[in-house]
Amino acid sequence: MIRDVDDFLRNHYPFSSLPGEALGAVSSHIIVRYYPEGEVIFGEGSKPLDYLYIVRKGAVVLLVDGKEIDFLHEGDVFGYPSLLSGDPPTSTARAVQDTILYLLPKEIFLKLVERYEEFDLFFTRSLAKKLSNTMNLVRTPLKEGGTLERFLTLKVKDLKVREVPIVSGSTSVFEATRMMKDKNLTCLFVLGDGIGIVTERDIIKRVVAEGRDPRMTPLGEIATYPVISVEEESFVFEAILRMAGNNIRRIGVTREGRLVGVLEDKDIIAHESKNLLVLIKEIERAGTVEDLRYLYSLVTDLVIDLFLEGVKVTYIGRLISELGDKIMGRAVLLTIRDIGIEPPVSFSLMVLGSEGRREQTLRTDQDNALVYDDTYPVIDADVEDYFSRFGSAYSDMLIRIGFPPCPGNVMVRNPDWRKGISGWKETVSEWFSTADPGRTLKVGIFFDLRNAFGSADLVEDLRDHIFKAVERHDIFLAYMLLDAVKVKPPVGFMRRIVIETRGEHRGEFDIKKGGIFPVTQGVRALALRGRIRETSTLERIDRLVASGDMPRDLGEDLKEAYTFLQTVRLKSQIDKIREGRKPDNYVNPEKLTKIERDLLKDSLKVVAEFQSFIERRFTGFLPR
Repeated sequence: MIRDVDDFLRNHYPFSSLPGEALGAVSSHIIVRYYPEGEVIFGEGSKPLDYLYIVRKGAVVLLVDGKEIDFLHEGDVFGYPSLLSGDPPTSTARAVQDTILYLLPKEIFLKLVERYEEFDLFFTRSLAKKLSNTMNLVRTPLKEGGTLERFLTLKVKDLKVREVPIVSGSTSVFEATRMMKDKNLTCLFVLGDGIGIVTERDIIKRVVAEGRDPRMTPLGEIATYPVISVEEESFVFEAILRMAGNNIRRIGVTREGRLVGVLEDKDIIAHESKNLLVLIKEIERAGTVEDLRYLYSLVTDLVIDLFLEGVKVTYIGRLISELGDKIMGRAVLLTIRDIGIEPPVSFSLMVLGSEGRREQTLRTDQDNALVYDDTYPVIDADVEDYFSRFGSAYSDMLIRIGFPPCPGNVMVRNPDWRKGISGWKETVSEWFSTADPGRTLKVGIFFDLRNAFGSADLVEDLRDHIFKAVERHDIFLAYMLLDAVKVKPPVGFMRRIVIETRGEHRGEFDIKKGGIFPVTQGVRALALRGRIRETSTLERIDRLVASGDMPRDLGEDLKEAYTFLQTVRLKSQIDKIREGRKPDNYVNPEKLTKIERDLLKDSLKVVAEFQSFIERRFTGFLPR
């Protein structure tokens, strides 16, 4: 039972943000309760609550003075205002379907709020406060082009307007629900006395809750007329005001007076990309590839805004990775749903390269692999065939979401990067047997492995095997380090930065090839040599300094240089996006300020010093 609770919470925010040991403690304290349809869970003004309520199955409505203020589905939480304030609840909670709830005792909930900042932020920042902050932006000084200024001038047509069909009012509720399920809709427009709207809530409240037969109840009897709407040329701010004034969560969108779709509150909130918690919540609720594609498209805007507001590139890289993990994890669940069969054994979706190091910028190709447990003696399923189907479907789904395919085909649809744990161990051992460029490259990519979804134990088992396999293979590590010193930083005579003189990138230089890669590859190889489990380049440098494998002054300089190079790369990528160009790894030094150019030269000099350190200590004896 605890395992079922643990699995459920692990896939629902904000519990998914908790570390493993905390999540385990939460699961062990959960109480499971069943509430039949219509039963009151707690009443408005009753004694202060003793539990946080989590909807496991079914649905719950919150009422104030008999009026519905919220409708809660699987994974939603409620009751926390009373827990935080110690006051009686200000609403009544009632099950509108047969419902199973998880109850978390107050003392455990308060300890989690006190200890974990992200968990605390989720419960102490209400949606009303977030919207209120957005409404107050007119009084906030804004820099030109900032996130919030754009939000106030954003038009409805710039957001995700969902297409919604218009159906006859004589259509039965049963037919309508099947249509909504098949097309993943939350509402339908209804042609009757004008054009009205029927939502999921309407069906539950006016049909299910009242015991009406959905086959005999026409939509026209439960629809709300007329549809409240705005023109697609209207500002989003106008839509917010109209939705707030009518206490609705979705609003019709018209084009020249004709209904073309609906805009939901979650789309408005998610687009205000400073609201990370809501964005994460929407990712975890996404039901289609299109939903994930839209949410992924917000990440670029978010990165640009955070960078312009002065957030450090290391934090931005971690943020991109966390959001990427959430999207990829949700894509795993959607892929399994589409296949229609649960995985026969445990597995891990692993991210590699910059994703594994949590050091991504705006150019994110797929770099992933898959490992599954192939140690079961007898299983009545073709495990290899299942993950072959999964790999193809999953890689295609990521492409549709917006993750470009890897040019080197390092993706789970490639059987070379999708294996059982035994197969991976054999492959790793084979890689280390010969130090040729192809194998050092593969180890370099693979050693940044990190679990993005699934069994972290499989990944750590594989990492342990890598450490064992590298023993007595110093020559292999030396050739990996040689890869880090082959390309020198592009600084020439009189400390001038060497640039391309012809072609597409004339006037630019490749900052990844000449600056960033030598650091990541050199540090990665030294981390492998030192059996360091961390994947972040900066954390690896700290560990190398602490173990005495890198001089402290070089380590500190290298961290600063690497961070600055990443910052320059991201700045250049953002500039290209704003110019309508595709972001890449090329930088034009003339577009930097004099101070930036000087710091860039200093950083590249540190990279050269790091390469000299490698050559003196590890690769001087190798043929070039």
